[in-house]
Amino acid sequence: MKQASNPLFDVAGLRMSRIWHCFGNYMHKVDLATIQRMLAASQTNVLPINTHQLSESTQRDGLMIGFGGVTFDQLAAVHPVDQMVIMLNINHQTTAEAAVAKTRLAHRLTGERVVKLEVLNTDMKTSNNAALIEAVKMLKQELPQLIIMPLLANNYDDARRLMELGCPLLRVMGSGIGEGRGIVDTQEFERICELPVPVVLDGGVRDARDYQIAHALGAQGSLINSALFVGALSPEAGLARFLERSQGFIHEAPQALVAA
Repeated sequence: MKQASNPLFDVAGLRMSRIWHCFGNYMHKVDLATIQRMLAASQTNVLPINTHQLSESTQRDGLMIGFGGVTFDQLAAVHPVDQMVIMLNINHQTTAEAAVAKTRLAHRLTGERVVKLEVLNTDMKTSNNAALIEAVKMLKQELPQLIIMPLLANNYDDARRLMELGCPLLRVMGSGIGEGRGIVDTQEFERICELPVPVVLDGGVRDARDYQIAHALGAQGSLINSALFVGALSPEAGLARFLERSQGFIHEAPQALVAA
């Protein structure tokens, strides 16, 4: 059977896959072989490098792929990462200052410019949009060369502010991280998709039906993670199914763009 495809869209001079994914969490850890199988299944060209273990003492050993102890350099030794869009995943930070410090160090160690930025509330499931906006302001002043793609709670005013600050893509949470509730407020999500920047659904995704709803509202893509680690399927099989079930709409322009 022909493998499903993961088409691309353009943003900030980059060509990026529409379907993104991470590699587990604290409860679900993956090894190098699983990471390779997941990448083969998804065909994504977007690779997030986690920074939650990054520090001055860990240096490059703190640049992780997922949560299973696999470093970016270990993956790079066996996978053509030079052909991918590398994203510095500034994850699990709860203050603007901590997020900026992680970004500064990760950029210095790698030279990578694309930043997948988040600042979470202490529940580690929802975005602290006010602190996120502050972190973007600080980074724009200190490291204006960065391409910042923030993760924000589903709020139009905050989304517009981040766009005005120069963020070329917005990752909008449908619901909390790991909650699997899809897009709780579709009207607000649609308003954000009407802004002149691409939107990726990132947070609360259960399956391809959530992406289809997001696509119909105007989103360019979707990230899936936690849902890949529940149920009977392996994460790579879950990715293959997600991709296959997206084929009916993924090759079409989002509905909001067609209407425009």
